[in-house]
Amino acid sequence: MEDRDFFDHLHQLFSRTTGAENRYWRPLEDEDRIVAVGEDGEDWVGAGISVADMDWICAVHGCFPDLVRRLHAALDEADRLDRERDELVGRVVELERCQK
Repeated sequence: MEDRDFFDHLHQLFSRTTGAENRYWRPLEDEDRIVAVGEDGEDWVGAGISVADMDWICAVHGCFPDLVRRLHAALDEADRLDRERDELVGRVVELERCQK
């Protein structure tokens, strides 16, 4: 699987999580559970998870769309730089031919 396809697949999985479109996940440490918080209240997401795991899951869920966008931007930049390098190498080859 190509990197872009992999990132898109992960984003598709993310988009099906509870409240991905308009909520954020928050740990309720005193109740040992995670809830999806929105304007219309909270939906239970999970429970029985350690505080460290809840913090990690909520942090990743919250930043995931931005992370995927940045990964795509990095791949786009790498592709652009590859094309630029190829063009420069082609120009050097042409200059070498002209000097011979």
